[in-house]
Amino acid sequence: MINKASLTLSQITRNIASLRLPYKLLIIALASLFVFLLSKGPPPGQNHFVYLADAFLHGHLGVSGGGAALAEIVPYNGNFYVVYPPMPAVLLMPLVAVFGTSFDQSLLSVFLAAACVALTWFMLKKVGSNGNKALWLGALFGFGTCFWFIASVGSSWYIEHVVAVFFLTLAIILALYKKSPFFSGLLLGFAFLSRLPVVLSFPFFLFLIYEQNSSWKPRLKQIAYFAVGLGVLVGVYELYNFGRWGVFSDLGYTLIPGIQQDPYFTQGIFNLSYIPRHIYAIFFQGPILLDKFPYFEPNWMGLGLFFTTPAFIYIFKGPWNRLSKYAALAVACILPVLITHGTVGFTQFGYRFSLDFTPFLMILAAKGMRTNLGREEKALIILSVLVNLWGVVSIVKFNFVSF
Repeated sequence: MINKASLTLSQITRNIASLRLPYKLLIIALASLFVFLLSKGPPPGQNHFVYLADAFLHGHLGVSGGGAALAEIVPYNGNFYVVYPPMPAVLLMPLVAVFGTSFDQSLLSVFLAAACVALTWFMLKKVGSNGNKALWLGALFGFGTCFWFIASVGSSWYIEHVVAVFFLTLAIILALYKKSPFFSGLLLGFAFLSRLPVVLSFPFFLFLIYEQNSSWKPRLKQIAYFAVGLGVLVGVYELYNFGRWGVFSDLGYTLIPGIQQDPYFTQGIFNLSYIPRHIYAIFFQGPILLDKFPYFEPNWMGLGLFFTTPAFIYIFKGPWNRLSKYAALAVACILPVLITHGTVGFTQFGYRFSLDFTPFLMILAAKGMRTNLGREEKALIILSVLVNLWGVVSIVKFNFVSF
């Protein structure tokens, strides 16, 4: 099976390799979109960003109608607010303007997810992977991580991950190509407006800027451009907070009704005491064992990172160069805020918080794998895809999942 899959993918790679870059990206995106559409679930019931987009179109920050009845909506001063960062709603505005609040939010999710796979291939090519290796790793990212499940469902907690990965990968590509640091900062800002922890990866970009110049004056100039690009979007978010809460800090999560009584937040939204539950979720969380066929089922609490994506074992292998050290630093900067959060991200398949740094994990995995992938690497990539296929089919298609 592995040999047959390897030969098929190698033949596809050779055919794609003869095409110009825009056509390669388009083919990868379209092939990925086909799979995402096949695996897509029904329109998500928790579609906060559709209602938020509708509110923006009408000049409001608060949602109304069906949006006010959704989970984790915050009533405040006579309005109802979505607590999550607003970037998915901004992208949805043209679609909601045409189709109204009946638009299926998960359609945007799968289209952006397909673009993310193509962009990941492009990123990995830039970090030194050949076409065949980049295609295998692109398949690993799109369909061998929890990204597949998250993108296929497209609910409000999930689509923000897809949007963040889209903009973060674009920012990384621009930085790798030594293009405008202002736009790199702007793209990282867009990712921040999708998932707040992503902004903590900024040292990765600063180190790349540092490398590009041999003296301090141009370095500082480029860093300033990056800071302005990022700062514009951070400032927009502060103004967004002020428009909702009357202060520039983000009060939204602390105002969610019932949050103070939630057993997962007994020590507040963030606390060091929550770290052990995240360590368990990342390294040890398994499926639910049954006493009859099929003997195990997905667990809504998630699945350990290396159970979900066995191929990620390669992030620990291979020689470390400067780029891989910067990528590891980005992961290390993002992790603390994730693992001190009260919940581990459920409901979910896999550990969805890992998507905040998965583009950097892909760089590290590429570092750990050989230039010409061997049977071991391909076997673990295929195993990763099969694990996530099990999760998507079980949960999305058959609702075969429980706590």
